Amino acid sequence: MEGALPRGLGEWLRHAARLHPSEIELGLERIGRVIGKLGLKPPAGRVVTVAGTNGKGSTAALIEAALRLRAGLRTALYLSPYLQDFGERVQIGGFHAPPESLSREFERVEAARGDIPLTEFEFVTLAAFSLFSRENLDAWVLEVGLGGRLDAVNAIDPDVSVITRIAMDHQDWLGDTLDSVAAEKAGILRAGRPALYGAGIAPTPIAARAAELQAPLYQAGVDFRFEQQQHGERWQWRGRAVCRPGLSFADPANAAERPNASLAFAALECLNPDWVPEAADYPAIFQAARQPGRFERIKFAGAEWVLDVAHNPDAGACLAESLNALPPRPAIWVLGMHSGKDIAGFIRALPLNARDQVIVTRAEWPGACSVDDMARAVQARPHARLRRCGSVAQACGQAAELAEAGGRVVVTGSFNTAGPARTWLLGQSPAKAANPFRNPEGVAQPAAQLKL
Repeated sequence: MEGALPRGLGEWLRHAARLHPSEIELGLERIGRVIGKLGLKPPAGRVVTVAGTNGKGSTAALIEAALRLRAGLRTALYLSPYLQDFGERVQIGGFHAPPESLSREFERVEAARGDIPLTEFEFVTLAAFSLFSRENLDAWVLEVGLGGRLDAVNAIDPDVSVITRIAMDHQDWLGDTLDSVAAEKAGILRAGRPALYGAGIAPTPIAARAAELQAPLYQAGVDFRFEQQQHGERWQWRGRAVCRPGLSFADPANAAERPNASLAFAALECLNPDWVPEAADYPAIFQAARQPGRFERIKFAGAEWVLDVAHNPDAGACLAESLNALPPRPAIWVLGMHSGKDIAGFIRALPLNARDQVIVTRAEWPGACSVDDMARAVQARPHARLRRCGSVAQACGQAAELAEAGGRVVVTGSFNTAGPARTWLLGQSPAKAANPFRNPEGVAQPAAQLKL
C-alpha cells in the first residue's frame, strides 16, 4: 500500500473496497494465506458456522445470545451484511466492536496481506477474526456471507455446521437449481462434526456430503422439532435428549421465530445439552438476539411500520405469513430491490390487495433495480395506486403523509431499502417514533459499543 495508512473506520472500509478489481471473487486461497500470517486462534470446540438462504443471521444471533446468557460464555458474533451500523457485523459479548478497535485490526490485516489482493469481504472478515482471536473469546458464531463452500467465513473450521433452509438466490454465483445451491451450502460441513438442516429433510447434496464426511446430520422434524402447546399459547421444543416445554411466544406474529429458535436450540444441544434455553431463559435470549430489520415493527405517528430485509420469493412468503397473522389493515408498501433478483417472484409472494397503495423506489445500492422496472413488476398485482419515488427517504416521507392513524406501512425488498428506511424513521421526533431497540426512557438509541 502506497502512502499513509487510513486513519478511521470509514477510510479503512473505502480502502478495502479498492483492493480487488471485483466486488466478489469466491475462493479460500487468498484468505487462507493471510490467516496463516495472522496466526488466528479460534476457540477449540466452540465455533458455529451458519449458512442458508434465509434466516441465517437471526439463527446465528439466537445461538450467540444463548451461549452468552444461558452458558455464560464470552462470545463473538459475525454477521453479514449490516443494516445501518457497520458494528452490527462484528460483535463481542453482545456489543458492537468500536470503530477504533476495528481500525487497529484493519491495520494488522493490511500489514499481513502484503500484495495479496483481498476482496472487501475478505478484508473485513479477516479483521473481525483477528479481533476475536486477540480477545481470546470462548465461542465464535459466524454467519456465512454468500454460499458456503468458497465463502471467506468458511476458512475457519466450524465445530457445528448449521444450514437454515435452501431457496433460490444469488444464482449467478450459486447456480440455478436448488441442488446446486445446496451443494454450495454443504461446503461448510466438516468431517465427523455435527451438521444441522433447519427446514425438514435435507436436500440430497447436503445429506450426501454429510455421509461422505461421516458428519452426524440432524434434520428439523426428524431429530428436533417444535410443537404447539396450551391451545397455541405456548410451544415446546424436542431434541435428541432434551425437551423444553412451556416456551412463550416472543413475537406470535413472526413466522420465522420458532423455526429459527428450534434450529438454534439443536445447535446448542450439539455443543452442550445444558445450554439449551429453558422457558424462563427464552424471552431474554430472544430479545437479546433480535436484529433490526427482521420483521421489525415501529410505531410512528399512529401508524405501524414493518421493516423487513426479505429480498427473494422464499423470504417474501415468510413475510406474507407474518403479516397475515397481524390484524388486517390496508397497507402502504415501500418496495426497492437489487437488480438481478427475482423481482417478479418476490412481488407475487407478497400479500398485496386491491386496497393497498404501493410506492416503488430505488434501493440505496449501485446495482439497485430501477424505479420503472420495480413499477412494471408491481403492475401485475392488485393494488389501489402505484407511486414512484427516487429515494428511500422520499418514499418514506410520502408513505408517512399517506398513512392514517391505525394504518400500516411495510418497507421491504433489500437491506438497502429497510436500512435507509430505519434511519429515516428513527431520525424523526423520538416522541413520534417508538421502536423495540430503545433505552428504558423510550428514546431510540444506537446499539451499544464495546470498549476494547
